[in-house]
Amino acid sequence: MIQAGKKLSPRVVDLGVGNIGSVLKMLTRLGARAEVLTSPRDAGRDAPIVLPGVGHFSRAADALHSGGWRSWLDAAHASDVPILGICLGAQLMCLSSEEGPGSGLGWVPTRVCRFPSLNAEGAPLRVPHMGWQPFTPPASCFPFVCEPGRMYYAHSFYIEPSADGTCHPYQSEYGGVRFGAVVRARRAVGVQFHPEKSHRHGMAFLRSWLDWASKERL
Repeated sequence: MIQAGKKLSPRVVDLGVGNIGSVLKMLTRLGARAEVLTSPRDAGRDAPIVLPGVGHFSRAADALHSGGWRSWLDAAHASDVPILGICLGAQLMCLSSEEGPGSGLGWVPTRVCRFPSLNAEGAPLRVPHMGWQPFTPPASCFPFVCEPGRMYYAHSFYIEPSADGTCHPYQSEYGGVRFGAVVRARRAVGVQFHPEKSHRHGMAFLRSWLDWASKERL
């Protein structure tokens, strides 16, 4: 068993819009004692937070508001609590999405767009984008050391990179469309890929994040 994160109890936010089982399984495999939060009430902000997501942006945005998660997450973010957003969780860090109405957390000043029906050459583009892509982040991409590898993607919408790239330290491409594969805002990191489904490459990524997050909260 990998021992990284053994003394850490990250809190996994359950917005009720998608399956979080694979995230919990991977964190447990890494030795972390993950706690599932179904409500922000009586939940402190003294542990790193994982914001996973598989589902519709509008339903997740509604859950952020109706469930009281928005103010709780904003306060954690303002207090520099390490936060990891995965797939839809990363998109929720943005302003809005073409998937439907509702506002995201707005930590990253960009929007989420729908992949076009045609690629750069005018041929039909298969959506959702599903599959493996190389992952070679620059040294400045994360506040922790991250090994290169391959990551698994499954998404129909993408994070539009900002012009200066300050909030998008790592971009990828599909069908001629550049998208933010990694976004950052203070100590919040969002990834469009699924580390929990990326086998040893995803395990290495989550292990690095857990190690860094545990030191940040000491």
